[in-house]
Amino acid sequence: MAIRGVIFDMDGTITAPYFDFAKIKTEAGIGDVDMLEYLRSATGVEYERIHSVLTRFEEAGVADAKLNRGARTLLSFLARHKIQTALLTRNSRKSVDGVCRRLKLDFDITISREDGPHKPAPEPIWQIAKRWGLKRREVLMVGDYKWDVLCAKNAGIPCALLLNGDAPPDWAKHAKHHIRRLTDLIEIIK
Repeated sequence: MAIRGVIFDMDGTITAPYFDFAKIKTEAGIGDVDMLEYLRSATGVEYERIHSVLTRFEEAGVADAKLNRGARTLLSFLARHKIQTALLTRNSRKSVDGVCRRLKLDFDITISREDGPHKPAPEPIWQIAKRWGLKRREVLMVGDYKWDVLCAKNAGIPCALLLNGDAPPDWAKHAKHHIRRLTDLIEIIK
C-alpha cells in the first residue's frame, strides 16, 4: 500500500541538528538518563530547575534553527502529491511553534511533549493516523534517533532513519529504511 502520510521528527530531521543533549544533561546535572522521564518524575524546585535548563536550550535552538538539507524539496514533493505531513517531537509546543514560524513550515498536525505520551510511546502515531483516517501501513515515520525508530516500531509502522552522516547504530536495525538525506525519501514514497 502507498504511503499517504509522513510523520517527521523535528531536531536533526526537519531541522539540522542543533541540540547537544550531552551538554544539556551535564548542565542539568542529571547524568545519562532520559531528560523527559527525569523531568516527569521531578517535583517542586527540582522540576523548575530542570525545566529552566531545558527551556533555555530550546529557546536558543529556535533562534539558531536551520532546515536540514533537502527538507524544503521533500516537503514540496509531499504537498504536490497530496501526502499529509505531521511533526512529532519531544520538544515543547513553544519550541515547535517558534521553529515552524522561523522556518515557514506548515504541517497538517503537530504534536509536542505537552500533548500526551511522548516518543517512544506509540500513542502519538496512532492519534495522527486516526486523525488522518489512514491505516498504519499508509504512514511512515522519519527521524534521526532511537526514540523515533522505537516509536514507529511500537506503533507498528515503518520508519526511515536519517543518518545525518553517521554510521548506523545498533538500534537502527528496527528502521525499515536508512537514508543519507531527506530527498532519499522521494524514491521510497514513489
